[in-house]
Amino acid sequence: MAATETALNTVTNTTTAISSGIKAFVLAHPVGIAIVGGAVVGAGTYWLMNKYLKKNEEPAPAAA
Repeated sequence: MAATETALNTVTNTTTAISSGIKAFVLAHPVGIAIVGGAVVGAGTYWLMNKYLKKNEEPAPAAA
């Protein structure tokens, strides 16, 4: 039981450390985060526009 609790505590501490690191990075570099976020939104919008507005090619009518 002690090994499981130790492993759980290690995972919790690691998650907390990563979370704290991310928060510190976001607070220290707001312009970079804004640029990255804008690029992600722009790329996602571009992809969705291409996906949903793509013209469906219809087969040409058969010649009589």
